[in-house]
Amino acid sequence: MGKQSHWQAEKQPGWLVAAIKKTIAALPGGYAEAAEWLGVTENAIFNRLRADGDQIFPFGWALVIQQASGEKYVADAVSRASNSVNVPLVDIESIDNADINERLMESIEWIGRHSARVREAIADGMIDNAERQDLDETSYQVQRKWQEHVSLLYRVYCPPEKVDAQGCNPQASASHYHGDK
Repeated sequence: MGKQSHWQAEKQPGWLVAAIKKTIAALPGGYAEAAEWLGVTENAIFNRLRADGDQIFPFGWALVIQQASGEKYVADAVSRASNSVNVPLVDIESIDNADINERLMESIEWIGRHSARVREAIADGMIDNAERQDLDETSYQVQRKWQEHVSLLYRVYCPPEKVDAQGCNPQASASHYHGDK
């Protein structure tokens, strides 16, 4: 019974529930709007987000709510839990040099915030849990904005890579390695 009593925490961790709730809060209509998007009742949503409940919030629902809200809280939370960074890809048709430089400037601003918070956190000789969470957030934003900048820079200004379709053919590749042409 011991292992079964923790099944929900293993399948639906608190960080995911927090991200889903934050995403729902970002909708102008909150839980009512989320219920409308999902075609369920508000109670169905509440039941799946209760800490002591026996139901889980389907991940597909989380993605629908995320899309509707225009925010990336769920994707960011999954990235953090995976020790990675979520870099949203924007439509490059509407991007210009100013947008690319804006991402660079945002990255530099986040570096400044992170540096200031590091100084504050280590002033007493140790980093407590709240300070660590704050540093994790500023560090994540530095990485995210930097990667957005680099991604846009290359997607806009580099020619697309050309793929040699013949090289994708296993028989062509095999004959190439055996000296046949």
